[in-house]
Amino acid sequence: MRAHIVQRVALALVACGATAAVLADDSFTDAPPVSPATLDEVRGGFELPANLHASFKLERTALLNGELVAQLSVEIPDIANMTAEQASKLAEASSALVIQNGPDNAFNLAALGPASTVIQNTLSDQHLVALTTISVQVNSLSAYREMNFQDGLTQTLISIPGVR
Repeated sequence: MRAHIVQRVALALVACGATAAVLADDSFTDAPPVSPATLDEVRGGFELPANLHASFKLERTALLNGELVAQLSVEIPDIANMTAEQASKLAEASSALVIQNGPDNAFNLAALGPASTVIQNTLSDQHLVALTTISVQVNSLSAYREMNFQDGLTQTLISIPGVR
């Protein structure tokens, strides 16, 4: 179950990044569809070790003259146990963000890639801010401390004269 959800997220992220390339490439138009059984064999994914906990947060905001005009965010408290709803929100937060301020703005939305941000402004003296914040937390501090301790111990033993 866990690997299946991780595969969905990986597929959603790859799909977001590959959409523009696939739309421009006609080499797959006559290709036969791949069976679900074959896809199950070749799909990848990852599983976190039992003692490793990782969380992820993506937040995209846009402000116009200090006022929030757009916000897309997703928080996944435990990547190893990601739900389908969280995967869907991640795909949504990775979509294109277009902000238009003032008259006569025009833009071709199909020309955007995934996670793109476009701000169009035709007015003078406007303060525009676009922020993308990515936060990843991993509980690997204890493993890092152990590794650092082992390295320090090894260096100390090497530096003692006569000990090899």
